[in-house]
Parts: sequence; structure tokens; C-alpha cells
Amino acid sequence: MKSALIKLALATTTAFVGITPAMAQSTATSENGGLEEIIVTAQKREQSVQDVPIAVTAVTQESLKANRIFTVNDLGSIAPGLTVRPSAGGIQVPSFTIRGQNSFGVVAGSDKQVSIYLDGVYISSPRGSIFDLPDVSRLEVLRGPQGTLFGRNATAGAVSVTTRDPSGEAGVKLVGSYGNYDAYRLRASVDLPQMGPFSAYFSFVRNYKRGDIRNAGAGTVWDRSLSTSTYLKKTAVSPDYLGTVDSYSYFAALKFESGDFKLVYKYDRNDDAGTPEGTAITYYNPAFPLLGSSAGLVGPILNALYTSQNIYLNPGNRRPDTVLNSWVIPREQHVQGHSLTATWHASDSVTVKNILAYRESRVFAPSSIDGTSALTFTQAAVVPFATLSAISTLGAGFFALSPAAQGATIGQFAAGLQGFVGGRFLTTASEASSISKQWSDELQVNYTSDKFQATVGAMWFHSNDEAGGPDGLQNTISVTLPPLPASGLIRRGNEGRYFNKATSLAAYAQLEYKLDEQVTIIGGARVTHDDKTSRFRWDTLNSNGTITPRPDIVPDPYKATRPSFLVGVNWKPNTDTLVYGKWSNSFVSGGSVAGISFKPELASSFELGLKSDFLDRHLRTNLALFYVNYKNFQQPSSTTSPEAVAFLNAQYGNIGTALSSNLSTFVQQALDVRAKGFELEVTALPARGLTIGGSLAYTDSEFININANFLATQGGEYLPYVRPNWTGSAFVSYDSKPLFGDAFINFRMDALYTSRTLISATPNVRLAQGFPADSIWVPANVVLNGRIALKNIMIGGAKTELSVWGRNLTDRDYMNSNLFLPFGTAVNYGPARTYGVELGIEF
Repeated sequence: MKSALIKLALATTTAFVGITPAMAQSTATSENGGLEEIIVTAQKREQSVQDVPIAVTAVTQESLKANRIFTVNDLGSIAPGLTVRPSAGGIQVPSFTIRGQNSFGVVAGSDKQVSIYLDGVYISSPRGSIFDLPDVSRLEVLRGPQGTLFGRNATAGAVSVTTRDPSGEAGVKLVGSYGNYDAYRLRASVDLPQMGPFSAYFSFVRNYKRGDIRNAGAGTVWDRSLSTSTYLKKTAVSPDYLGTVDSYSYFAALKFESGDFKLVYKYDRNDDAGTPEGTAITYYNPAFPLLGSSAGLVGPILNALYTSQNIYLNPGNRRPDTVLNSWVIPREQHVQGHSLTATWHASDSVTVKNILAYRESRVFAPSSIDGTSALTFTQAAVVPFATLSAISTLGAGFFALSPAAQGATIGQFAAGLQGFVGGRFLTTASEASSISKQWSDELQVNYTSDKFQATVGAMWFHSNDEAGGPDGLQNTISVTLPPLPASGLIRRGNEGRYFNKATSLAAYAQLEYKLDEQVTIIGGARVTHDDKTSRFRWDTLNSNGTITPRPDIVPDPYKATRPSFLVGVNWKPNTDTLVYGKWSNSFVSGGSVAGISFKPELASSFELGLKSDFLDRHLRTNLALFYVNYKNFQQPSSTTSPEAVAFLNAQYGNIGTALSSNLSTFVQQALDVRAKGFELEVTALPARGLTIGGSLAYTDSEFININANFLATQGGEYLPYVRPNWTGSAFVSYDSKPLFGDAFINFRMDALYTSRTLISATPNVRLAQGFPADSIWVPANVVLNGRIALKNIMIGGAKTELSVWGRNLTDRDYMNSNLFLPFGTAVNYGPARTYGVELGIEF
């Protein structure tokens, strides 16, 4: 049996290593010349990654350097089956795809399906969770439901980031890089010497890169002085370039260690004034059929605006050089966190850990959703607008007039509109803001013996969030009639602001028992109690410019207690092979948005895995097969979509029409998801200094049990989208022999592959409406990253490293996100090719 399994693993490895390679694991070797053991904490304790019965990829220091991974948003395809892209709008929300699941969490009051942890602390708010981390020592991507140990909101997986502890050895490390697009990154880290039981270090990073798309609306001034918000700049200017990175990061750690007790305090802060990626308009239909009955009146206004000025239409999939996004201003993002981790080794068998933490984030990020905001209101649009005004004012009486009288009436309205010429017109734009605060405390106890392993714990979590447009202003602005003044003063609007509080209590236990030296059985359970309250403020702008307060929408509190379970069996036929099988489940918490309630999303998964080292640890193969059902799938939807509003109206009466101008996003829950597939990772050491590897993942997902109202309002069609069937990666790393002293050259190249991806839920409907095929499918793409470094150069007692690096070396164009609007299609793109040099000095 053992030999048969080994032959199967070898055959699998041979079949895949020739066509696509592998995992983003370490290129370092152990003392015996084999692959180095990688330690992870995927089960809340330190273990070799090869002993963990979880599909987990450990992204180590070499891979972090070579791929310039500074935030979770840089992880795309680095782990099998994983894609990451920023959500549209520049609000720094990562969108993860793992095992057929799309995780956003952009709807205020909702949660996400992929949890992010920093030093064991759950980051609840997705807004602002793309931030620079200067001292990452290890990054783990866990795939599949992680409900037992990581809790709710991990139905698809979890990303765990671990920063380093103080070493107690005095030292200074300086790293500076310079690249194209005026990019520079400076990192300084100072470790203090051990002083009694205390040790500490401090790090600072300045990161800047000019955007890769020019903004034709640069220099436009916006005035938000009518907002009562105290945390945002009242006057801001649209930037010259879009996609700019502009951040300052600070990190500090203080450790107290005495005997068997250790206490580590960590503080991180990130201030970001970058800009969202450029948004291009790629298509519009002059008939504007998605406007419905209003197309005959609004359509002529839009056509006049689109044809009387350059909107930088960008058909196809290629990244544009220039877009018109004058509405965009640099975002205001401030993220910080405190954590205090106490660890007590009570005995050789018992370890007790407690993690106390507080985090907060504040984000304000206006974005041009339509790719044209803001247009100049031109003379050509006056008559179409006057026609709309006349008919809206007189109603049916307008059509009772003679043609001459109709013309005279339109002329009167046109004369009154002359003062708006030169003003600013928005079709669809966002000025999203959010404030999030969270407190948490988790107690963990680990017990280890020869036969028995137990991990038990309890957690308390509380969050207080608010999101929406700035106080007094509208969040998502659609068709500004009349236009905004040329001064840029943003008038008050139909305000929509969410206020959410959540408290969660959980207790968990995972037990492992060795039946013999080869077989271990695992059982785990977690019970979570959620208590959520919400409030939605939706004041209305009147035609005379005043605001009418409406009663807040205050739904009943959401209270629920739910369990999560895990049952598994591990078989170790030898010390270098692990075969595991398990069933597990998890859930994403339910809740309510503006009175639109949604149920918990439930995941139930079967997984069979093989982890094996061959040839004296010169060949490593990890394979996972999975089958997972997601029930009550939580999908974010925008009220800018006519189909979404129609669904709300069909499902809840006319709530969609009533809320559409106040409510920007909601949780649309109308179907289930079923996914199955495999994930393979391979790493090999074929020769001295040479490491090659790769990964390949396939996911087949389908939507099932679709709500009848949803099908009817979507045109009777709904297909999996933003879920690539295939992802893969490949890397090769080579360390030369010493050239002089201990100095050597390291070469590393990574290729990250994503297959052709559907980005429309209803492609046939969109094609029938005239949308081009290239706005519905993202072609397959391969992104190449590389780095060549001369390492271990000793200069006057300082260890120096000089490198050249590049990302997206072939300058591959690809869409990151696509929005179908009543006015056309708007697209965001992946970043252009970047390259540069880097110098590091350590002493």
C-alpha cells in the first residue's frame, strides 16, 4: 500500500511539473541539502507545513522579495487557486477568489468569506485592509473552510500575516529602491540590544510610485465644505496620475521575556494618500437601452455630453494611457493597530497564549465609477436638458401644446440653463467614506503529549463601524441634474450612511488522538454567538436644496448562535508522507443592510490531501482535492445596476426604487454555489543551488437553487463569474557558488497564470444589449516577475545586497474589474510593468 501511494505521488508530480510549476515556498535548503522545513501556525501552534492537514501555502521571505509582495493585494496567483484584485473604487478592499468563492465584504454591515489575520488578530473591516507591512516574516494562505480554529467569516479560507518579534541583537537595516514611474521605497529598521528582559525594534517605510495612467481631468478642484464631517479635507484637487502609491508605514515591537513567560506588544500604522487605478469607459450604446423608459429623455443629454468633448473611450482590453477621472482625488487612509500577546509555557506539555488587540481605520476615497466623471456641461447639452426639464415640469400638459409652443417652452428653459454651462456633470461616481473600530481578546491553550494534542480557546470581539457618503453628502452620485457648479462645490444630496455594531463570543476546541504511529483522528468544534445592530440614515434632498430628515431604518437586532465542526483522519505511512481526509464546515454571519436582511452563508466541505517529500527531501509534492457547497451565498450588489433594483423591487416590494438614490450597495442573496477541484504544489532541488517549483489549480463552480425573482430580473440567465477555472504559477531560483568571500548571485523568476475569466453574470443578455465580447471576458494572462541579487557582500563590516527587479515584465494588459452601468461599461486594469534597483545594507 505504501509503495503504491508513493508511486501515485511520483506519477502525479511527474505529470504536472513538466507543464506548470509550483508553490511560493522557500528556496532555502536544510543542512542535509534537502528542502528546508517551513514552520507555520495554521493550527494555532507551530508545526512543519508538511505535518498540517490543511491546504496551506507559506509565502516565505525569498518569494516576498522576488514578487515585491508588500500588501495582501500583491498575492494574486502566488498560491494555487487564489486570485486577488482590488475592488473597484479605490477603497482599498481586496477581492479574494478561493475554491469557487468570491470574497468582497464591501457592503457595510456584512462580512467576508476570506478572513485576514495580522499576528493572530482578526481584521474585521475590509476597507483599508490593503496596507503596507514593513516587517512580515511569514505569510500563510489557508484554503477551504477554517471555521473551527479561525471562526466565522472564513468559509473560503484565511490569510494569516506574521510579523517578526524583536531579536535582542543590536542592528540596523536600510533598504532603498528606485524604479520607473518615479518609484522609490525606503525602509529603515533599528533593533535595540537586549536590556535585561526587554528587547525592541522600530521600522519605517516610505513607499511611492507615480500612477501609470494619466488623468485628463487633473487640476479640477472639489469643495466639500457643505459636509459636516470633521475628518476629511474640505478642498481637494484631482491628481495628474491614477494608480499612484503614496504611503508611510510605521511599525514597533517591544518584548519582555523572563523564564517561561513572554509578552510582546506591537504597533502598526499606515497613512496612505494614493489614488485608485484609472477607470476607463470602454463601451456605451447611444440608445442607452438600460435606462429603460427614461432613455428617450436622459439619453440625448448623455449623447450630447459624450460627443461634445473627449471622454477617452477605450474599447478593448488594453490599458489606456489617459482617462477622464476628474472626480478622483487622493484618498485619505489611516490604519493603525495595537496588539499585546502574552505566552506562558506552563510546562513541557501546556502553553497558554492570550492576544489582546485594538484596531481602527478611516478611509475616504472618491472614485469615478463610470470612467467619465466629471464631464463638462457643454452648450450642446442645454437643449436636451431643457426638453427633459420642460416635460418633467409640465407633464402631459407639455404634449398638449402646439409644436411652436413646445419649442418656445423649451427655449425658455434653455435660457435658464445657460448659467450651468461650464459646470460639472457626473453620471455615476462614489465618494465612499468609512470609520471602523474593533476590540478583541483571544485566549488559547495548547496541550501536547505523545498520544494526545488539544487546542482550546475562547474569543471576544466587538466592532463599531460606519460607512457611506461624508456627513451631509451623497455616497453614490448618479446623473447630477442640474450639473454641479464650475466652482466644484458639491451640494448636499440624498444621504445614505450605515451605522453597525457587532459583538461576537466564541469557544472552540480541536483534539487530535494517535491511534498508533501512523493514524491520527481529529475532531474540532466551535460555537459562536453573534449580536449585531444596525441603523441606516437616508435623508432626502429636496428640489429647493433643503434636506428632509427621514426616520432612520432600524431593523431588529440580528442574534444567532451557530456551531462549526471538523472531523478528519491523518495517515503517516512514513515520516515524509502525510495523507489526510476531512469534512469541515464554516459560516459567514448574517445581518441586515437598510432593512434588507440576509441569512448566514454556510459552507460544507470535503477535502482529501497528500503531502510528501521524496528523494531525501529534494522533491516536495502537496496535492488537495476538494468538494464544497456554499448555501445562502452572500453576493454584494450595487444599486447602480438596473437588474439589482428590479430584484429588490420583486423581492421586497418597491424598496429598490425607494432606496436606490440612498443605498449604494446591499447583500444580494438569491442562490447557492457548488465548487469542486484540485490544487497541486511542487518544489524540487534538481541540482546544487537550483530550486524549481510550481502550482496548478482547477476549480469547477456552478450556481444552483437560484431564486425565481432573481432569474426573472436577470433575464433568465446566471453563470459563475470572476472565478477563473485554472490558476498556476512557476518559479526557478538559482544560487551561484561564492564569487568572492561569501558573496553569491541569486536569480529568481516567477510566472503567475490566470485562465480566461468571465466577468459578467449574464453574458448572453449583455451581448444582446450590444456590449462587446471583450467587456465580458478577461483573456488568459501570465504575469512575469523577476529579481537578480548579489548577496552577502561584506563592506567594512556591513552586509550588503544589490539587486535589480521587475514586475509584470512583459507589460501584460489585463482587466482587474468591470462594471456594467446603465450608461455603458467601465473598466479598471492591472498595474503596468515596473522595474528598478535595490540596495540593502545591514550592520
